[in-house]
Amino acid sequence: MLEAADGLRRSFAPMLASVGLERPRMSELRERLGLDKSVASRMARAIRADDAATALRDLPRAEMLARFIARCEGIGAGAAAVAGAQAAVRALDDAIKAFPGDRASLASALATGGAPADAGAFSPVASPARLRAARRGAYDALLFAQGISCETTSCITILGPGHTPGMLDQAMVIATTGLRRLRRGNPYAILSLQGHPSSSEGYRRTALSGTPLLDDPAVALMPEFCSPAASQLRLERRGKFHSLVLDATVPPLDEPMDLAYGVVNLNFEVAAATDENRWTMTQYTVSRACRLHVREVLLHRDTFRGSAPEATFSAEAVPADRPELTGPDRSGRGFVEHGVGFVPMGLGFAMRATEGEDFVVPMGVRAFELLGWNPDDFQRFRMVIEYPLPFVRNEVWLRLPE
Repeated sequence: MLEAADGLRRSFAPMLASVGLERPRMSELRERLGLDKSVASRMARAIRADDAATALRDLPRAEMLARFIARCEGIGAGAAAVAGAQAAVRALDDAIKAFPGDRASLASALATGGAPADAGAFSPVASPARLRAARRGAYDALLFAQGISCETTSCITILGPGHTPGMLDQAMVIATTGLRRLRRGNPYAILSLQGHPSSSEGYRRTALSGTPLLDDPAVALMPEFCSPAASQLRLERRGKFHSLVLDATVPPLDEPMDLAYGVVNLNFEVAAATDENRWTMTQYTVSRACRLHVREVLLHRDTFRGSAPEATFSAEAVPADRPELTGPDRSGRGFVEHGVGFVPMGLGFAMRATEGEDFVVPMGVRAFELLGWNPDDFQRFRMVIEYPLPFVRNEVWLRLPE
């Protein structure tokens, strides 16, 4: 299809040159060919586009292209040039008809550009600008649906020596800043955790201070990073899950709210690979519209010895059934392109970024104080996503040291 679009652009060149319109502007097409403003604008953009994909998004349907050629012929375009342009329109129309989808799916497909592979095949590469535009569209839609927005969300994961020798503890700090209600609405669960895990054989959970969570997730709140409105959160118990809920008027419509909480999963994982387990994974799902999401991972350097986190994003509701031994899913099933990855930030919190991204640093520093760990003993990695796609699961995988 892109070849056909490029062929059409090439065929237009001699036809337009024969009537003195080599690179026409909208005003010239309106004046010389009598096109209306919308069609003239689209044709001018397509003719002057730098690549075939950009031109294809602006080109009108075959009927309008045929009318455009006829008007060029009417003001003196050469017969051979007109015939070549007509043949190129038919070729493009055939390619579009063969495309397995409608115009909307075609527009979505054109959100990728191509780079030649070794064998000369087409290799799609997502455009960062178009990825951002797609995520912004999802952000706007979720604002409308939920009536809630926030400026930033973050998840800081810290893996360090566990309370039991040979095990790792996992600390997590999750925060939302600038949470706003856009309208009064239904209650909204902002923090949900499984209740008292006494019947579970898995790990135990505490707050960063070491206080057991038991049945009250409010124990995990970090009050120094919470707005006064956070005190109005209501505890709700539904089966084994206990939630902190925003009621219809919290926070007030004219006030933003900040919220931060931290938990420790004691003895989360073994500290070294075994025959049964060579990877560990932690995940986070963005569940509300936000402008910026910061994901940080800090790894105890003596434990992981140079290991770096690997991130995947998936829209799959149910993860693929795979043992931890195999590591991240390589099939690509349900994968979502975010166009970002982890950036090494050195040891501890010495390396800083923009003020907008570094809102997580004070929370990270406070978490280390409560844990009694030295941040300079940890390698830090950061990933920043603007307008992250909602309800997409982010898995962060780590290869355990041998």
